[in-house]
Amino acid sequence: MQQNFRMEILARIAQHPVFCSLEEWELESINSISEQMHFKEGEILFDIDQMPNFMFFVEAGSFILHFPNNDIAHYSTGDIVGEIGVISGDFRAGTVTATTDATVMRICGTRLFSEEFVSPSTALKVVRALSKRITHFLRSTFHVSTKELIDEGENDHVEFKSTLRYNLFTGKKDKDIEHAVLKTISAMLNSNGGMLLVGVDDDGKPIGLDADRFENNDKMLLHLSSMIKREIGSLHLKYIHSSIETVSEKAILRIDINPADRPAFCQEGNQEHFYIRTGPSTTSLPVSKAHQYIIDRFALQQEDKERAGRAGQQS
Repeated sequence: MQQNFRMEILARIAQHPVFCSLEEWELESINSISEQMHFKEGEILFDIDQMPNFMFFVEAGSFILHFPNNDIAHYSTGDIVGEIGVISGDFRAGTVTATTDATVMRICGTRLFSEEFVSPSTALKVVRALSKRITHFLRSTFHVSTKELIDEGENDHVEFKSTLRYNLFTGKKDKDIEHAVLKTISAMLNSNGGMLLVGVDDDGKPIGLDADRFENNDKMLLHLSSMIKREIGSLHLKYIHSSIETVSEKAILRIDINPADRPAFCQEGNQEHFYIRTGPSTTSLPVSKAHQYIIDRFALQQEDKERAGRAGQQS
């Protein structure tokens, strides 16, 4: 029974981008340096002060990562946590806590780089895949040129839209087009931020902004601001920065979105929706799941800020 369960976990790991290039025997070597661990809600997976000897594959449940600057990140079934520490070898990026009862596969970073346990060729494959993930994370955190973003393509933190308000098929203004833009913005506000590029088609080709028929760039930026105020709210404008840049002689509207410290609901008619990013997609959460997500993402973050403030006053 236990063997069947382990094979099931290995099959799931084999589909992850970090391990998908590994042969069966290489996966078995990863299994040999791993152990299953269980955590209760509220228990710490690892603390920022701990040596980064392990990374973790989340088999079930969810976790939250608190960075020293009060930013947060969420992890759930199928995610990998702690890879930055394993690669750096000397620091953790933050503290990770279970937000539900959870099960993880703990992978030993020390043995990963030991030829006694894992072949150098296998370790190199894993390191290259981990490095690519870390690079994507850093590129989403620091400013990257719009051309580079387009060349890299859509991912967890970058999305393309052809237009801001016009339907290219009907040649008319379309509220659904506007709402699709606002859905992405609100999802990035509620998640880990990101960049939305308008004037780029689904294939990553810059097509410009002429189809939206604005008199000038200022009119377009003003229209975007009005859309956000109307359907998301003016309180979230401070997290959103927009500009118009030129790529391949085409004008592109670039919208940089920082993670918000309060929930962003997106209005559609008489209904409000709560969106988050799930990989490269935007997902609407039902009320039952949105409630718990908001507690994990925003309420706990606020409690941490208040505790940090009290600790600062006491010191």
